Amino acid sequence: MEPTEKMKIFMEIVEKDKEVDKIKNLENKVPETIKELDKKLKDYRDIFDKEKGKFDNIDNKRRELEKIIEEQKLNIGNFNKRQKESHTNEEFIILKKEIEKTEEAISKKEDELLEVYFEKDEQKKKVDEASAALEEREKEFAKEKEILEQQLTGSKEELIIKEDERERIAARLKDENLLRKYSRIKSSRGTGASIIEIPECTECHSTIPPQLFAEVRKGDRIIACQSCGRILIYKWMD
Repeated sequence: MEPTEKMKIFMEIVEKDKEVDKIKNLENKVPETIKELDKKLKDYRDIFDKEKGKFDNIDNKRRELEKIIEEQKLNIGNFNKRQKESHTNEEFIILKKEIEKTEEAISKKEDELLEVYFEKDEQKKKVDEASAALEEREKEFAKEKEILEQQLTGSKEELIIKEDERERIAARLKDENLLRKYSRIKSSRGTGASIIEIPECTECHSTIPPQLFAEVRKGDRIIACQSCGRILIYKWMD
């Protein structure tokens, strides 16, 4: 096999590895994206829970005030009954004062209750807004998650195809030493080769000396970038 032909096959391997890495990156990115979406959805849930909690507290206060007012009204009923049954003027006056005092307390509680009713209505609007926002976000999340999961399913199938294609190209190369060196560099740097058209490494962007660039173009031996150590391949145009 001619050196130039060997480097062309090697370039096919490098290009195929880029496709494989892109798919693998997607497989790593999709779960992370779903996790981020879930976190954002949780923020909406937290807002809703917070507003709902405030509403529940206001409603509990409303029920408590209504209970107090009802109990005070029952007390007035009892005072009125006892007043009718009183045998002395002193007892009558004491009960009258208790009735007036209780009526005044009821009036204050009813004013307070009106404020609570207003506060409850205002908080109910906030709860409804938070609920609508959460529901909308849940729908969006479900759609986005479905698309991402479809991409992930498709990528798994595509990865099998690309890796099989890569193996068949590697079999044509018939140079285990070159593949081992390339794999070692790729493992440590993320990419193992730099495909160039001009005297510049496409990975580290360092300038390649003219004589070295000329040797890379010949393709008759393995040449590494003097700056990053990646194998240099000239991009032959068919």
